Amino acid sequence: MKRRTMNSLLLAAVACMVALWIAFWWYSGQRVVPPGVRLGDLPIGGMPERQFRLELQSRLANLYGETVRLGPGENPEGSHPFNWGQLGLSVREEELSKWADYWFGGSRLETIKRRWQMRGSVLPVHLELSETALREALSKVWPAPMNPVTRNAVRRITADDRVEYVPEQRAAAVDVPELVKRLTDLAYSRFNDRALTEEGNADPPPFVVLPMKEAVPEMTLDRLQAQGIDRKIAEYSTTSPGSAAGRNHNIRVTAGTIHDKLLAPGEQFDYGAIIRETEKTHGFQEAPVIYNGKLVPGIGGGICQVSTTLYNAVLRAGLKVNERRNHTLPISYAPLGLDATFASGYINFVFTNSSDQYLLIRTETDESRVTVKLFGRLPENVTYDVESHVIQTLEPPVQYVHNPTLPLGGQTLLQQGKPGFVVETYRIRKENGAETGREKLSKDTYQPQTTLVAINNGEARPEEKNGPPGGGKPIVEDGVSGPVFPKGR
Repeated sequence: MKRRTMNSLLLAAVACMVALWIAFWWYSGQRVVPPGVRLGDLPIGGMPERQFRLELQSRLANLYGETVRLGPGENPEGSHPFNWGQLGLSVREEELSKWADYWFGGSRLETIKRRWQMRGSVLPVHLELSETALREALSKVWPAPMNPVTRNAVRRITADDRVEYVPEQRAAAVDVPELVKRLTDLAYSRFNDRALTEEGNADPPPFVVLPMKEAVPEMTLDRLQAQGIDRKIAEYSTTSPGSAAGRNHNIRVTAGTIHDKLLAPGEQFDYGAIIRETEKTHGFQEAPVIYNGKLVPGIGGGICQVSTTLYNAVLRAGLKVNERRNHTLPISYAPLGLDATFASGYINFVFTNSSDQYLLIRTETDESRVTVKLFGRLPENVTYDVESHVIQTLEPPVQYVHNPTLPLGGQTLLQQGKPGFVVETYRIRKENGAETGREKLSKDTYQPQTTLVAINNGEARPEEKNGPPGGGKPIVEDGVSGPVFPKGR
């Protein structure tokens, strides 16, 4: 009895193993999509492999060939037909096909594992719309809204220095990103629609209204006016009649580089950068420069008339001056204490737009005059005046040189010297004409020019030579290089 029971159990175990093996073999050999699987919103669970592949190919082919009508209005009669390919639709077909290879490939054990893991899964459908292709297709039908022409708002300064504004030009435009979203959603919906693959489907093609928006240029009237350039707040002119052509050229091109320059609140103006830009773009010509306290031939002479004119306008606008120095010698086109020299690598003119609004710099030049006008925002009742006072006159030193051709004890004047000056300059702030503040701007020294006398006192003495004011290496002022002497000299 016991032996018979053991045999029965053994037979039952063998039968179970055989049944399990048959089930394993049957399950692993199925060529159908795992149960509950969806392709996007499309149920495909239990679908045979061949049917799945055919269904996929059929849906993609029908989707690519489907007509979609687009139009700018709600009425489809004014619409235009496109197929999905023209609209730039693409599907990652290889990602969809690889699922079949994943389910039906590999060993039987791997197949069972994969099919079990994939039960009830949702497979993503990756539909993409090329914005470039879409723009190209729609531009052929609706060129204006696909390529809207806009124009920035413009600020104009009239001949009498009034500030005028011309509003921006806007245009109707297709909202392409929104259209891409709508078409992509539609493509997913059409891919999942079984009616696409049904025989005799006569549904009208889907219609999509072109989403429109207003194309706005970068610079609008509100944005331009927010810069705060309301009126002319300062103006200054200097004159230097009889200037040579080279000097006039240097002044004109430098002023041209500054013209219409816009400074944001807190932004610094660097005259050295202006000179470098002007030299690179236009080049400078020969004109007298100051070298070692003397006027000599050089390159770039005249550029300090521009910086001086700008400096005076800046003072009268109440702006902060960061760096400025006077010339070694007095100049003819501005009062003492109100000049601003420049020497490449040594002396610069720098100021800050210390107002809380933008600052517009405009320049005008002719053969003898330089004018700088500043536009911005300043209360009408606030003005700035400038005063300079000579607090000391420096007598010119006398230098004697030996000339044996003169009679013994004789002398002759070779060069008449000129006095120097120590000058203090103040800026006065006024409200409604009454002084509300006084600021000391500078204390400047202009070196005297030596009187040169030839004498014959019977014995030669070493000649005293004047070095640069204050000692040190001579520098070129009011130009970019020098001295430049004729060849052979």
